[in-house]
Amino acid sequence: MGGAGSGGYKNSPGDTETHSAWDIIAQDPESGQKLAQVRCKYCAREMAQHTSRQRAHLLTCQQYLEAMKETGIENSITRQAADPAGFFKNSKVLQAFGEPKPPKVLKMAEHSTAARIQALALAEAHISVERIHEVTGIDPKIVAGLRKLARDRGYDPNVSMVLKEEYVWDPPNSNKPRGRPKKRRAEDDLDPELTSTSPRAPPAFGDGDTSLPPGDWNFIIPVTGATLS
Repeated sequence: MGGAGSGGYKNSPGDTETHSAWDIIAQDPESGQKLAQVRCKYCAREMAQHTSRQRAHLLTCQQYLEAMKETGIENSITRQAADPAGFFKNSKVLQAFGEPKPPKVLKMAEHSTAARIQALALAEAHISVERIHEVTGIDPKIVAGLRKLARDRGYDPNVSMVLKEEYVWDPPNSNKPRGRPKKRRAEDDLDPELTSTSPRAPPAFGDGDTSLPPGDWNFIIPVTGATLS
């Protein structure tokens, strides 16, 4: 199937409504016309088969709009004719007619380092921002930010036009953490062993305890040859 210029997208929503309002005119083999000719069923207007132009005609064809109104038919064409501004607020309507969605504008953090350097190099070569956006997908505002960021980090094209990765790295996040810092209690700075409330067993000194200085520390010496009176 062909594209919009050849009357294609016959199975997509909305185009069936458009083509159903037209008759295809038998083409003369000797005419040399590349596109088939069509005729409006309601006003007999003839034109080349072109979906967008056929639909544009129906939007202003009073005979067609009156016929749809009399038969109680409401479709995308009649809704667009009645309220053009409100009709195009719905992005699904644009997708129904094969219209591409607007490209998403990526933030700097969503672009690779290579793409940033490429965009910066093109900008320094005085390439238009439109062409830079077409090649790299980077928005003109982000390109301007990249140039300022690179110069803030020491890039000087008058000295050297060599671009370094650190010129285009993400700037540090200066956002402060939310909320107030948690207050520290005095006991948080103390040794847990000192603040423990559980009773501690006294140290035990056994025969093999080597923590005492040398000497005889056994005070319980049996007395022999003497009695207490």
